[in-house]
Amino acid sequence: MKNKASVCTRAISGITIAAAAISAHAQLVPPAGYSGGGLRPGVAVPSDPSAPPLTRIPDTALWSLIHVDPLYLRGSAVGHAKVVGAFAIAETSKAHVVAAWSSGFLPVTLSLSDGRCYVLQADYEGGTLSNGRLNKLGCDGQRKSDEPSLPPPPPGRSLRFIGTAWGYGAWADDRARTTIITAPGATTFQPLFTAQMTSTAIIAMNSPDSPSGNVTLVGKIKDQLTVVTLQVRY
Repeated sequence: MKNKASVCTRAISGITIAAAAISAHAQLVPPAGYSGGGLRPGVAVPSDPSAPPLTRIPDTALWSLIHVDPLYLRGSAVGHAKVVGAFAIAETSKAHVVAAWSSGFLPVTLSLSDGRCYVLQADYEGGTLSNGRLNKLGCDGQRKSDEPSLPPPPPGRSLRFIGTAWGYGAWADDRARTTIITAPGATTFQPLFTAQMTSTAIIAMNSPDSPSGNVTLVGKIKDQLTVVTLQVRY
C-alpha cells in the first residue's frame, strides 16, 4: 500500500508541476494578432474579411505635419502635440467614410456611404498605438454633441467649424487644406496646433488630473483617409 501511495503521490506531484509549467508557459503567449518574439505589429491579423484594408503609418512620418502654435500660452505653459498613432483606411467610390464618432479618443466608429459601419480599435502602450483592427458593427450609437459653444474665429478669418470634443475645437482652413485645433477652456480663439490635413471629425479625451489628453482626427492626408491620434498638452 505504501508503494502504491508513493507512486500515486509522485504522479499527482508530477501532474501538478506539469500543469504549473503549462500555465506559466501560457502566460507568455502573445495575444492573437501579434507577431513572433512578442513584437507589437501596427495592424493585427484581419479578423473581419469584409473590412476595408488598414495600414499603420509610422508616427514619425506625420510629425512634420503637426505644428504647435508658437503664440499659444496657458499661464506659463506652452502647447504640445505629438502623433502617437495613425492608420490609413482604403476607400472606394462605392464605400467611403461619411461620419465618425466615439465617446473617447478610441475606439472610433466609422460610417461608410454604403450603410456599413466599422469600429477601429488599437492598443495604446509604450506611448504609441499598435495592433490596429477594423470590425463590423451596428451603426447606432452616434450622439449629438452637447459641448458648450466655443469662441469664434476673429472677423475676417475664413474658417469652417468641424466639431468639438472634450472642449477642443476643430476648424477647417479649406484654402490652406489644414485643420486648426483650439484648446479646452479658452475664452478667446487661440489655436493650440495646426494639422496639415483636411479633417471631417474630431474625437478626444482629457486626463482627469492634468491639462493633457489625446485627440483623434479623421480626415484626408494627400487624399488618403487617415485616422491620426495625438498626445497633447494645453
